Amino acid sequence: MEFFLFLLFLFFFGFAVATITYYTKILFFSAKSNYRREELTEIRGDVFRIFLNVLESNGNIVFGSLTFVGSAFFVWLWPLLGSALGEKGPGIFEHIFHLPIFFLALFFSYPVIKEAYQGTSILGLTKPTLSGFALGNLSSGAVHYGLDRDLYFLFYLLLFFLQTPVLVFLWNNESIFGVSFEPTPTYESGEDWSSSDYGETSSDEEHTFGQTDDEENPFAEETETYGLGDDPFSDEFK
Repeated sequence: MEFFLFLLFLFFFGFAVATITYYTKILFFSAKSNYRREELTEIRGDVFRIFLNVLESNGNIVFGSLTFVGSAFFVWLWPLLGSALGEKGPGIFEHIFHLPIFFLALFFSYPVIKEAYQGTSILGLTKPTLSGFALGNLSSGAVHYGLDRDLYFLFYLLLFFLQTPVLVFLWNNESIFGVSFEPTPTYESGEDWSSSDYGETSSDEEHTFGQTDDEENPFAEETETYGLGDDPFSDEFK
């Protein structure tokens, strides 16, 4: 029963955040000022595409979906340990194990991870992992609050307003505190310098370097050569 409710809340919060992301995009992150009525009301397709984009990892929806579901499932299992250690009702263990520690740990450590794994496909898993941690935490908290009242309502509101704005920026591909969570492409060193055109141009320049036209060279018609011991001046100058 709890797991079924968890899945229900997971997709509910997923599409709810996708809806907020869509309206935030057209209100704050878009240069367009005038919208048709259909763009404001017929949003089901756009919301669905936003949510599918979260499940993709470098264009691979299988890896992205498995990462999203796996991280959300892990966050659902984690608070169960707090329920086992604590007593029934809103206790200290319930609130500690519902803190979004994995979400915050990945969020603040991402600059280090991005620098260490720049250019690898592992960075493409950041968005589905962060989304799974956040939505899984909100869904798990909703289940525990709704069924057993294990959390205080104000604490759950804090979880919602702490993680939802981050997801909105993340799903809009916007930087958060100056950090972009979109993987940047890298180029192999020397790729642009090894082209055949550049090599041919350099060889042509080396071949023609030091050569001048016969008309511009005043010594081109001289055929007599002088060695190191020869005197280039005639006898009349002596």
